[in-house]
Order: sequence, then C-alpha cells, then structure tokens
Amino acid sequence: MKKYRFEYFASCSMGLEELLAQEILALGAKTTKTVRGGVQFEAFHEVALKVILYSRIASRVFKYLFTFDVLNEKDYYLEATNIKWKSLMDVNQTFRLTTIYGDLPGEREEFRNSQFTNLKLKDAIVDWFRHHDGNRPSVGREFPDIAFLARIDRGEEKPYQVTLMYDLCGDPLNQRGYRMAKTEAPVKENVAAGILKMINWNPAEEGLIDAMCGSGTFTIEAALMAANIPPSFLKVERYLKNPQFKMWTFLNYPWLTQDKFLWDNFQKLLAEVTDATEKGLEFLRTKKGFIVGNDLSEMALISARENVKKAKLEGIIDLTKKDALELYPPTTKSVFICNPPYGERLEHNEEEKLKALYKGLGDHWKHAFKGHRAALFTGNLEMLKVVGLKTSKRHILFNGDIECRLAEYSLY
Repeated sequence: MKKYRFEYFASCSMGLEELLAQEILALGAKTTKTVRGGVQFEAFHEVALKVILYSRIASRVFKYLFTFDVLNEKDYYLEATNIKWKSLMDVNQTFRLTTIYGDLPGEREEFRNSQFTNLKLKDAIVDWFRHHDGNRPSVGREFPDIAFLARIDRGEEKPYQVTLMYDLCGDPLNQRGYRMAKTEAPVKENVAAGILKMINWNPAEEGLIDAMCGSGTFTIEAALMAANIPPSFLKVERYLKNPQFKMWTFLNYPWLTQDKFLWDNFQKLLAEVTDATEKGLEFLRTKKGFIVGNDLSEMALISARENVKKAKLEGIIDLTKKDALELYPPTTKSVFICNPPYGERLEHNEEEKLKALYKGLGDHWKHAFKGHRAALFTGNLEMLKVVGLKTSKRHILFNGDIECRLAEYSLY
C-alpha cells in the first residue's frame, strides 16, 4: 500500500486542463501533470489550500491518501481495514463515500456496481472503528464532515488499483456564492473564467460586452479577474463572520486542524483574500463602464442584477436591454462575447430564426466591431458555419456534459 503526503488532484471541465495547470504552477506547485478532466500536482499543503481559494478554473481539489492493488471486492474490504482510519477522521464525524471507475479490464468481472463498492468500503471503515475504538462513525449523505473519493483503475500487480482521496471542497469551487438567480442552462462560473483566459482577454486594454448575458456569469467573472479578486471572496467573508459554518470540508480534517503551522498559514490566506477583495473593489469603482452585460429578456436581467449585487459589483457592471445586433463597443478596444441559444429543443420552423441570429452576429461584427475581437461559445457546431466569418482560433470545451466550441474572431 502506497501512502501519499504532498500529492493532489484538481478537477476541471474538459478542455481547460492546460490552463488549470498554468494556474496551479503560478500558485506555487512544484510539479503538475495534466490528465483528462484535471491536473495532478505536487505541492506543500498550504499551496493546495491556496489553489482552493484562488483557482478560477478548478472544480474540486482532492488530496491523495493511499493507493493499493486488489483482486476483487472482498480483497478491497480486507485491504481497506489495514488503513488507520483514526488518522483520517474521528469516530464522531460523519462521512460520505463516492466511487468512480477509470481504466478497467474489459470484462470487469468485479466492481460492476459503485453502490456495492461503496458499501464494502463503508463496512471496512465501520469495522475498523468498532475493533479499535468500540464505536462506529455514521454516514452523512447531505452535509458530511468528511468526504472520500475512491477511484478504481486497472492495477499493476493485481487486476484492480484503488486510489483513495480526500475531497477537500465539499461544494464545487465553481459555486462562488454570488449566483442567487439562474437562467436556463447557464455557463458554469469556472468555465466562464476559463473561457476569458482562453481568449486572452486583457482587461488593462480591452473592454468586454456580453451580448446575451443571462444571469451575468461572464461579466461577474470578468470583473473579478480584472481586479484580481479571488473567486472565493464571498465564501471567505461568510466563513469569517461565522467560523462554525464550515465552507469547505477540509476544515474538518485532522490533516489541517491538528497542524498548527498549516492552520496559521490558512488564517494568513484568509486575510490575504480579504485584503485583495477590498483593494480590487476599490479599483473597480474607479474604472466603470468597461464591462457590459446585455440581454433582451427582462427575466434574465432580473437574475443578472441580483447576482451582480450579491457579488458586490452593483454600479460597476453596466446591464442593458437591447437586441444583440444593436450593440456597439463600450471602449476603444473591446471583446464581444456571447453564448447564444444552442437550439437543441427548437422546432423545425424555429431553426431559421436560429440561423438568422448566428448570421446576424457575423454581419453585425463586420460593420460595428471592426478593429475589435469577438468570441462565440456554443454547443451547436453546425451554427458556427452560419456566422460567415473565418475563426482565428477554435477550442473544444465542455459545459457540463455538452460538447461545445469556443470560436474566436479577429475583426478587421
């Protein structure tokens, strides 16, 4: 059985792995390795906490605990009872288990059912505590104190390899805390931030206009990015007001709470986030009008206003109600970004309306946005052909389980 010390895994939406690796290295990690859906990295524990607080792209961060090879589910149970579970959790804490399958042998004679696999690991944990402590911990499905992730892959010495990890986050990191109101099929916050980084938006030189802003995610992420406000700022604020409310599951782990050096470093990180937020908001108040959110739907704008207010960006982000084809650059250099309808549920007679929208965007850019840039994020790959402009770059991204394209246009 291999025990880990300083190894972590940060997950993200597929297509953003390289950007996440760059972000993690910039935050102080020693090494990174991109894999499908995330980044493995080696770092001191305080760097991993920094990733949780500062990463704009990560969905979750996990800490590697153990890896061991097993023959079958019975062997899995026996191996798991060799782990000293008291070093990972207290008997009075609740816990939750999640099992995912990676690369497994084709026939997969064992481990066919993740629920049953979870049950075997749960039994191992409970039986270990009964034997060594005389009591047993309970499962907490809704708000557990401790969250474990078990990944089962093809083994080296035996057919299967189990990797056990802590989930350090609890709620996904893309849930910043400002999105009180949602529109239909919104872009996730960390995907929006990743898109802004992918198109190399430079807030020091370019304005930004989101033509179909929905609940305002792109504009809010852009403002936070422009002012270097950590994406965790609302969670940090809430935690500092009420430390009893555990915003992240790592606050329950002996790995953090019993390490005075690490705990002191965490407190310093919280102070740094608070300081960066105050400076960032002060900066944004002097630089109004360079980020615009627009939508033709009043309901969408109501959602956007609520979210902008929650993010403390009221009066900084301009929200307008116009047809997307009536918009003009807010600054001398701007990026026109939009996430138009994909049309997966449209009736046949509405398809022409969708084509007219995409073609209209291309025509409008040619006339009103010469010398600027545009970026279009869509899950309807066929509609990109209708735009009628040559893309300068294309990227494959996923919004949830929808395969999308991010198309960039340099407008001359």
